[in-house]
Amino acid sequence: MKFWFDWVMSRRAANLTGRLRNWIPRRCRLADIGSGTGHNAQHWRAQFNANVDEFDVCDLHWTGAGPVIFDGRRIPVADATYSIVTLLFVLQYSPQALELLQEARRICAHRVIVFQSTYDGKWGRGWLRVRDFLWGPLAFYLARFAGMIRGYSCPLKSQTLFSRPELTQLFQQAGLTIHHWEPQEWWGLRISRDLYILESTAIPAKCPS
Repeated sequence: MKFWFDWVMSRRAANLTGRLRNWIPRRCRLADIGSGTGHNAQHWRAQFNANVDEFDVCDLHWTGAGPVIFDGRRIPVADATYSIVTLLFVLQYSPQALELLQEARRICAHRVIVFQSTYDGKWGRGWLRVRDFLWGPLAFYLARFAGMIRGYSCPLKSQTLFSRPELTQLFQQAGLTIHHWEPQEWWGLRISRDLYILESTAIPAKCPS
Protein backbone atom coordinates (compact mmCIF):
# COMPACT_ATOMS: atom_id res chain seq x y z
CA MET A 1 0.00 0.00 0.00
CA LYS A 2 2.86 2.39 0.78
CA PHE A 3 4.32 1.85 -2.69
CA TRP A 4 0.95 2.58 -4.31
CA PHE A 5 0.45 5.78 -2.27
CA ASP A 6 3.93 7.00 -3.15
CA TRP A 7 3.37 6.24 -6.85
CA VAL A 8 0.07 8.15 -6.91
CA MET A 9 1.52 11.23 -5.21
CA SER A 10 4.67 11.19 -7.32
CA ARG A 11 2.63 10.91 -10.53
CA ARG A 12 0.37 13.76 -9.39
CA ALA A 13 3.41 15.93 -8.62
CA ALA A 14 4.92 15.15 -12.01
CA ASN A 15 1.69 16.22 -13.74
CA LEU A 16 1.56 19.52 -11.82
CA THR A 17 5.26 20.12 -12.46
CA GLY A 18 4.64 19.72 -16.19
CA ARG A 19 2.04 22.48 -16.07
CA LEU A 20 4.53 24.73 -14.26
CA ARG A 21 7.43 24.17 -16.65
CA ASN A 22 7.17 27.69 -18.13
CA TRP A 23 6.66 29.44 -14.79
CA ILE A 24 9.35 28.18 -12.41
CA PRO A 25 12.80 29.43 -13.46
CA ARG A 26 15.83 27.26 -12.88
CA ARG A 27 17.79 27.77 -9.67
CA CYS A 28 15.14 30.06 -8.21
CA ARG A 29 14.38 30.38 -4.51
CA LEU A 30 10.87 29.09 -3.93
CA ALA A 31 8.48 28.82 -0.98
CA ASP A 32 5.89 26.04 -1.14
CA ILE A 33 3.07 26.96 1.25
CA GLY A 34 0.97 23.95 2.20
CA SER A 35 3.66 21.54 1.06
CA GLY A 36 1.81 18.42 2.24
CA THR A 37 3.59 15.17 1.46
CA GLY A 38 6.65 16.91 -0.01
CA HIS A 39 6.39 15.33 -3.47
CA ASN A 40 5.95 18.65 -5.29
CA ALA A 41 9.05 20.15 -3.69
CA GLN A 42 10.98 16.98 -4.48
CA HIS A 43 10.10 17.27 -8.18
CA TRP A 44 10.98 20.98 -8.35
CA ARG A 45 14.39 20.41 -6.82
CA ALA A 46 15.05 17.70 -9.39
CA GLN A 47 13.47 19.35 -12.47
CA PHE A 48 14.39 23.01 -11.91
CA ASN A 49 17.32 22.76 -9.49
CA ALA A 50 15.22 25.07 -7.30
CA ASN A 51 16.02 26.00 -3.72
CA VAL A 52 12.68 25.07 -2.13
CA ASP A 53 11.57 25.85 1.42
CA GLU A 54 8.42 24.06 2.58
CA PHE A 55 5.81 25.52 4.94
CA ASP A 56 2.68 23.95 6.39
CA VAL A 57 0.38 24.13 9.41
CA CYS A 58 1.12 20.49 10.25
CA ASP A 59 3.64 17.87 9.22
CA LEU A 60 2.20 15.55 6.55
CA HIS A 61 5.45 14.85 4.71
CA TRP A 62 6.70 11.41 3.82
CA THR A 63 9.45 12.52 1.45
CA GLY A 64 12.14 15.13 2.04
CA ALA A 65 13.08 16.85 5.28
CA GLY A 66 9.58 18.15 6.03
CA PRO A 67 8.09 21.62 6.40
CA VAL A 68 8.60 24.59 8.65
CA ILE A 69 5.43 24.66 10.77
CA PHE A 70 3.57 27.98 10.90
CA ASP A 71 0.24 29.18 12.27
CA GLY A 72 -1.54 29.59 8.93
CA ARG A 73 -1.20 33.36 9.06
CA ARG A 74 2.40 34.53 9.44
CA ILE A 75 5.39 32.89 7.77
CA PRO A 76 8.62 33.57 9.68
CA VAL A 77 10.68 35.07 6.85
CA ALA A 78 11.48 38.61 5.68
CA ASP A 79 9.64 40.49 2.94
CA ALA A 80 10.43 39.52 -0.68
CA THR A 81 12.56 36.55 0.40
CA TYR A 82 11.44 34.31 -2.47
CA SER A 83 11.22 34.85 -6.21
CA ILE A 84 8.35 32.32 -6.46
CA VAL A 85 5.69 31.34 -3.91
CA THR A 86 3.32 28.45 -4.56
CA LEU A 87 -0.02 27.46 -3.04
CA LEU A 88 -1.23 24.22 -4.59
CA PHE A 89 -4.79 23.27 -3.62
CA VAL A 90 -4.37 24.99 -0.26
CA LEU A 91 -6.81 27.90 -0.09
CA GLN A 92 -9.91 25.77 0.42
CA TYR A 93 -8.47 24.45 3.71
CA SER A 94 -7.56 27.82 5.19
CA PRO A 95 -10.02 29.68 7.44
CA GLN A 96 -7.93 32.79 6.69
CA ALA A 97 -7.49 32.45 2.90
CA LEU A 98 -7.22 36.21 2.37
CA GLU A 99 -4.56 36.61 5.04
CA LEU A 100 -2.66 33.64 3.63
CA LEU A 101 -2.62 35.18 0.15
CA GLN A 102 -1.50 38.52 1.58
CA GLU A 103 1.32 36.74 3.37
CA ALA A 104 2.31 34.96 0.15
CA ARG A 105 2.39 38.35 -1.55
CA ARG A 106 4.54 39.80 1.26
CA ILE A 107 7.28 37.18 1.05
CA CYS A 108 7.29 37.04 -2.76
CA ALA A 109 9.51 39.23 -4.93
CA HIS A 110 8.21 38.03 -8.29
CA ARG A 111 5.19 35.78 -8.78
CA VAL A 112 2.68 33.84 -6.70
CA ILE A 113 1.52 30.59 -8.29
CA VAL A 114 -1.85 29.16 -7.27
CA PHE A 115 -3.43 25.88 -8.28
CA GLN A 116 -7.03 25.79 -7.12
CA SER A 117 -10.06 23.66 -7.90
CA THR A 118 -13.08 25.77 -8.88
CA TYR A 119 -16.71 24.98 -9.56
CA ASP A 120 -19.47 26.30 -11.81
CA GLY A 121 -23.05 26.15 -10.53
CA LYS A 122 -24.72 23.81 -8.03
CA TRP A 123 -23.79 20.69 -10.00
CA GLY A 124 -20.13 21.67 -9.99
CA ARG A 125 -20.20 22.60 -6.32
CA GLY A 126 -21.60 19.18 -5.44
CA TRP A 127 -18.94 17.34 -7.43
CA LEU A 128 -16.21 19.52 -5.96
CA ARG A 129 -17.36 18.54 -2.46
CA VAL A 130 -17.01 14.89 -3.47
CA ARG A 131 -13.55 15.47 -4.95
CA ASP A 132 -12.39 17.39 -1.87
CA PHE A 133 -13.55 14.56 0.37
CA LEU A 134 -11.66 11.99 -1.70
CA TRP A 135 -8.41 14.00 -1.79
CA GLY A 136 -8.87 15.39 1.73
CA PRO A 137 -10.22 13.37 4.68
CA LEU A 138 -10.37 10.02 2.86
CA ALA A 139 -6.81 10.30 1.51
CA PHE A 140 -5.57 11.45 4.93
CA TYR A 141 -7.03 8.53 6.85
CA LEU A 142 -5.94 5.97 4.25
CA ALA A 143 -2.38 7.37 4.33
CA ARG A 144 -2.41 7.30 8.11
CA PHE A 145 -3.66 3.70 8.09
CA ALA A 146 -0.83 2.80 5.69
CA GLY A 147 1.69 4.37 8.07
CA MET A 148 2.68 7.15 5.67
CA ILE A 149 1.82 9.95 8.09
CA ARG A 150 1.17 10.33 11.80
CA GLY A 151 -1.41 12.29 13.73
CA TYR A 152 -4.97 11.79 14.80
CA SER A 153 -6.69 14.96 13.60
CA CYS A 154 -7.31 15.54 9.90
CA PRO A 155 -6.34 19.08 8.76
CA LEU A 156 -7.71 18.55 5.24
CA LYS A 157 -11.28 19.69 5.76
CA SER A 158 -12.49 22.28 3.27
CA GLN A 159 -13.47 25.64 4.74
CA THR A 160 -14.47 27.31 1.45
CA LEU A 161 -15.21 26.11 -2.07
CA PHE A 162 -14.47 28.68 -4.78
CA SER A 163 -16.07 29.61 -8.07
CA ARG A 164 -13.80 31.46 -10.49
CA PRO A 165 -15.41 34.86 -9.80
CA GLU A 166 -15.08 34.31 -6.04
CA LEU A 167 -11.44 33.33 -6.38
CA THR A 168 -10.65 36.29 -8.61
CA GLN A 169 -12.26 38.62 -6.07
CA LEU A 170 -10.11 37.08 -3.35
CA PHE A 171 -6.98 37.73 -5.42
CA GLN A 172 -8.01 41.35 -5.89
CA GLN A 173 -8.57 41.80 -2.16
CA ALA A 174 -5.10 40.40 -1.50
CA GLY A 175 -3.50 42.89 -3.93
CA LEU A 176 -2.73 40.28 -6.59
CA THR A 177 -3.66 40.34 -10.27
CA ILE A 178 -3.85 37.54 -12.79
CA HIS A 179 -0.92 37.46 -15.22
CA HIS A 180 -1.92 34.07 -16.67
CA TRP A 181 -4.87 31.74 -16.21
CA GLU A 182 -5.02 28.14 -17.40
CA PRO A 183 -8.06 25.91 -16.72
CA GLN A 184 -8.12 22.12 -16.76
CA GLU A 185 -11.77 21.16 -17.00
CA TRP A 186 -13.24 17.93 -15.74
CA TRP A 187 -15.73 17.61 -18.58
CA GLY A 188 -19.32 17.06 -17.53
CA LEU A 189 -18.64 17.72 -13.85
CA ARG A 190 -18.38 21.54 -14.10
CA ILE A 191 -15.23 21.64 -11.99
CA SER A 192 -11.71 22.59 -13.03
CA ARG A 193 -8.16 22.47 -11.70
CA ASP A 194 -7.17 26.06 -12.49
CA LEU A 195 -3.63 27.42 -12.64
CA TYR A 196 -3.18 31.10 -11.78
CA ILE A 197 0.05 33.05 -12.21
CA LEU A 198 -0.31 36.13 -10.02
CA GLU A 199 1.61 39.37 -9.73
CA SER A 200 1.51 42.09 -7.12
CA THR A 201 0.10 45.19 -8.83
CA ALA A 202 -2.60 47.75 -8.29
CA ILE A 203 -4.30 46.98 -11.62
CA PRO A 204 -7.72 45.28 -11.14
CA ALA A 205 -7.85 41.73 -12.46
CA LYS A 206 -10.51 40.57 -14.88
CA CYS A 207 -12.57 37.55 -13.95
CA PRO A 208 -12.05 34.56 -16.26
CA SER A 209 -15.22 33.74 -18.18
